Amino acid sequence: MWDKEHLNTDEANEILQGALDKLIECKCPLIGGHSINDNEQKFGLSVTGVIYNSIYYRNNTAKIGDKIILTKPLGSGILSTAMKNGKIEFNKNLDVVKSMTTLNKYAINIAKQFNIHAASDVTGFGLLGHMLEMVNNDISIDVYLNNIKLFHNVIELAKAGVIPGGSYQNKAALESKIKNDTNIDDIIYYDAQTSGGLLIALDSKDADELNKIFNDEGIDSSIIAQCISKKTYDIYLK
Repeated sequence: MWDKEHLNTDEANEILQGALDKLIECKCPLIGGHSINDNEQKFGLSVTGVIYNSIYYRNNTAKIGDKIILTKPLGSGILSTAMKNGKIEFNKNLDVVKSMTTLNKYAINIAKQFNIHAASDVTGFGLLGHMLEMVNNDISIDVYLNNIKLFHNVIELAKAGVIPGGSYQNKAALESKIKNDTNIDDIIYYDAQTSGGLLIALDSKDADELNKIFNDEGIDSSIIAQCISKKTYDIYLK
């Protein structure tokens, strides 16, 4: 949707050019689209894919003992909200901008050399929402909060209440399935992410090796969780 009142032609061209750059980077053709006028700017693309060679990863097939890797830091929803509200400056928070504009294809192209048991991305449901999608009848998941990397300024902004409304909605909808065994305020882990990273579940040894390769390749990943035998709650925050 194009905001004709607050968006000029040069800005619209930059949005379209950015989308085109990423389509070219991931070798994805643009088939079509439509435009309408609105008083608030909105832009997005939907993706339709084809499975080749029967290779795909479900999000709910992790196994007991698996470790789970997160391939990007958390907090893009909070930082995006802060930028929109003038709480932080865009040019001083380029780490989150770089992360949001980095395609996940680079991480998955490395990871697919290993036997991936399950995978998901982290977007609108937040880390814990997408982690819940990875739970199955055999497993619960221990999440180690101190292992989770956060973008700069995220904790301070969260304490100041600069949090997207969607993050509070995520917590209200999901927290009955999650046991927080820490004294840490967990709202950050429900933060609705924009272009978040991947969650990848693998055998423990493979996860350790893959995480090292990620870090050697400049991917800011960490091992944040482990799958355990089914317990009362789906997720335990440690």
